[in-house]
Amino acid sequence: MNKTNFFKRQLPWIVMAFLALGVAIVAVAPYVTFNPANFNNATARYATETPLRQAGLYTHAFAAGIALILGPFQFLNRLRQRKPTLHRWMGRIYLVGILLGGLSAFLIAPGMISGLVGEIGLMSLAVLWLVTGWKAYASIRAGNVIAHREWMIRSFGLTFAAVTLRLWLGILIGTQVPFLATKYAGNFDALFVEAYRVVMWLCWVPNLIIAEWIVQRRRAPQAAVRKSLNPFQA
Repeated sequence: MNKTNFFKRQLPWIVMAFLALGVAIVAVAPYVTFNPANFNNATARYATETPLRQAGLYTHAFAAGIALILGPFQFLNRLRQRKPTLHRWMGRIYLVGILLGGLSAFLIAPGMISGLVGEIGLMSLAVLWLVTGWKAYASIRAGNVIAHREWMIRSFGLTFAAVTLRLWLGILIGTQVPFLATKYAGNFDALFVEAYRVVMWLCWVPNLIIAEWIVQRRRAPQAAVRKSLNPFQA
């Protein structure tokens, strides 16, 4: 394979990894300072609430950030084949990040600025995040590599919600800014809350649909091979 074809094949992974790393750094950086003045409109309030809520915020930010950084490397065939021990340890850390990030989401979801709709959206994401992570772990422990890879695709689709949340939030705010004066009476906070309410669902539902499409697309050639070996298979 020449370098041009190799780059084309790797381009989706490169874009995914670039976005994941970039968002992880930008999203987590404010919390490293532990200064609420650096937080965004949605999270600044947690810094003045109970220690449990504060712990939930920091745990969610750091754990999800680690999972977001490590996730793309779980899909590198060369790493998996040449450095299997490193692949396994990165996978374990990724799953621990999901566990902590998913559980801590239940600490910060109640009382979100996006209201009940946003709270349910975040908690639904957390439940599915934990379930797909567990399924990925359980399948590899059972020796089912194919199922493990499929569940990891679904899992990272949900992890990537950290990226799509910010992309969609920018798009939604950008499309509503022209109506700031008429629709929101000049109140940017009201615009932000409405966009945030929608994005709590928009950031992960399409991701999960795309992840499932990828899983089914990968299954098609395997099914064709099995059918060619057994023409009487239904």
